[in-house]
Amino acid sequence: MTERLMNLDRRTIFVFVFLGVLIPLLAEFTFPIKPTSTVRAVYREIERTADEGGTVLLAFDYGPGSEPELQPMALALLRHCFSRNVKIVAVCLWPDAPGLAQKALETAAAEFGKTSGVDYAFMGYKPGGASVVINMGQDLHSAFPRDFTGARTDSLAVTRNLRTLKDFGFVFDFGAGDTVDGIWIPYGQEKYKFPLGAGCTAVIAPDLFPYLQSKQLVGLIGGLAGAAEYEALVKRTGTATTGMRPQSVTHLVIILFIVLGNLMYFLQRRSSRSDNSTGRARP
Repeated sequence: MTERLMNLDRRTIFVFVFLGVLIPLLAEFTFPIKPTSTVRAVYREIERTADEGGTVLLAFDYGPGSEPELQPMALALLRHCFSRNVKIVAVCLWPDAPGLAQKALETAAAEFGKTSGVDYAFMGYKPGGASVVINMGQDLHSAFPRDFTGARTDSLAVTRNLRTLKDFGFVFDFGAGDTVDGIWIPYGQEKYKFPLGAGCTAVIAPDLFPYLQSKQLVGLIGGLAGAAEYEALVKRTGTATTGMRPQSVTHLVIILFIVLGNLMYFLQRRSSRSDNSTGRARP
């Protein structure tokens, strides 16, 4: 039996992994989700901004390749802001982000009856990276004279009285690349001293933890798990929570095979030692 399990066909493992993805997608069940301190910190910043009547700046810096992780995160954050009547200004430093940003804004705004130009403003994409952030820190209306629809920034109710990055209650970057630590921290937060939070793909999150310790980031949402935690905080189940089901079950399947493989290895080694001690040759 041990020998058979040690030589298990890898296709059997593939079948179990496939079932670990398929069954959770078809079955309705949930795993307990406990928000981490870094995700709670973002939630508290939105609450503080709402209590102070401030405005949140959201930077959409990701493309279609990162949509499964960051789009649910963006929707959860937008729903939180709109539910608390927090006004939003959205910008893009990535050229392939505007379509995703506009879709998220319009979806959340429709759910809460929010109006473009009054409750939120979408400024669209502007090339330049760090120079755009520096320009926004000096004069928002100079960096973005018009919004995505062509309306003048100084004529919109939501942006009329916002002049620099310091006028925002909270700034949050959805980053799939190095925009958080390569642009927003060195050229934005360090220079203009505003509270900055970030959302990123799971693979990037470990690189950003030092900025939490240095207080350059006040909060961090990492990957699909972080997005699911935020959905739990706002009490609105979305695609992140749904997506965590197959991901969690598949991880459990892989862990079980790792444990089984190690167990069979030690049992086989023990059996081999027993055979050698009795002088018997193994068949």
